[in-house]
Amino acid sequence: MDSAVAVVAVTLMAYALVDRRLRQTPISGALVFTAAGLLASEQVSGLIASSVGEHGVAAVLELTLVIVLFTDAMGAGLGPWVTEAPLPGRLLGIGFPLTIAAGWVLASALFPGLGVWEAALLAAILAPTDSALGLPVINNQRVPPLIRHALNVEGGLNDGLALPFVTIFLALAEEEERTAGRGHAVSVFLRALVASGAIGVALGAGGALALRWSMKRGWSSRPWQSVALLATATLAYALADLIDGSGFIAAWAAGLVAGLLARESLAAAQQMPQDVAELGVSVSFVLFGALFLAPALEHVTWTTVAYGLLSLTAIRMIPVAVSLCGSKIAPQTVAYVGWFGPRGLASIVFADLVATSGLPEQHQIVPVVMLTVGLSVVLHGLTAPWGAQRYGRWYAAAAARHPEMREATQAPPPTRLARPAKGSRT
Repeated sequence: MDSAVAVVAVTLMAYALVDRRLRQTPISGALVFTAAGLLASEQVSGLIASSVGEHGVAAVLELTLVIVLFTDAMGAGLGPWVTEAPLPGRLLGIGFPLTIAAGWVLASALFPGLGVWEAALLAAILAPTDSALGLPVINNQRVPPLIRHALNVEGGLNDGLALPFVTIFLALAEEEERTAGRGHAVSVFLRALVASGAIGVALGAGGALALRWSMKRGWSSRPWQSVALLATATLAYALADLIDGSGFIAAWAAGLVAGLLARESLAAAQQMPQDVAELGVSVSFVLFGALFLAPALEHVTWTTVAYGLLSLTAIRMIPVAVSLCGSKIAPQTVAYVGWFGPRGLASIVFADLVATSGLPEQHQIVPVVMLTVGLSVVLHGLTAPWGAQRYGRWYAAAAARHPEMREATQAPPPTRLARPAKGSRT
């Protein structure tokens, strides 16, 4: 355990020394942290043994996802982007379900050993994109604001939208394997979606209104306002977990409601939770490389590689193209939005939930997910600066010829899903 902590600390320190310099290169933070984890893994140097996974690694990953879900949902709100910029609505309302459906069909075809619900579970786990890994694209000023905004909102909300699918498909798969009693899926639905959602709504509303009341009277300082937000997310997760519900859904619902009620008044207080989430994501990718990706690479087959590549291309890009039909978006933009849908922390944590569920097919599902995330870290990381520059040049020339083009439409005020420009490549 001590060596694992040392590896994480050294990696964070080393990256901090060259962070700004690396922004000018195709080497992303996620790539650095994942590579460090791989090198420190039991399969390579042995600095991080697989037994470390028994010492709270799952808790670190889950708590990080809780904070990410809460802050992303709080930063998004449901306000101007719905009416002023319907592109995120198309991506989330049409593209996202189609992505799960396409992944479900191909998983059934490539992995005949998986049952119907196990194939659906694999598809749902790999459906959400990661706004943290997409920062070089979201923050690149060459990309039109409307497109950056659409990718930002999509990446911030689709992990929360994936939660009900993952939860229900896992329950149905367990029921199919007869590891749970009859009607287990219905019970899970009520606890995970209904009860957990209600807990999140109540805590998000109560916490936001209490903070607004306290701030108006000058009773609370900014640092402790940030702590209150972190406490709200953690409490929502803990209470839902106590009833065997979904703490992730509770945290996401709490953030969404808090954002609706007090996003502007608590904008400054959100910065510390976002920084905590960013640090947690960095640590998570070191652990991902050491404890998940390294073992998955030992069981690579042509079908796992094929599905991983299809997940990043056809399974993502075709639904995106369908969802943007009629939006007057140019084909170049459709391809750009379709490609830059990186997979990240949510998929890792969802796969870890499957790994601890006792599902017999976990040994087939988990390596596919980890390999796909690993491919995404490399491929999306390396192509982000090049892709943004090339697309930016195309957009500048096209907008000069056709200033009325759809991509040139003014975007709503920026949300706080993505980190400030300190993480961008310009």
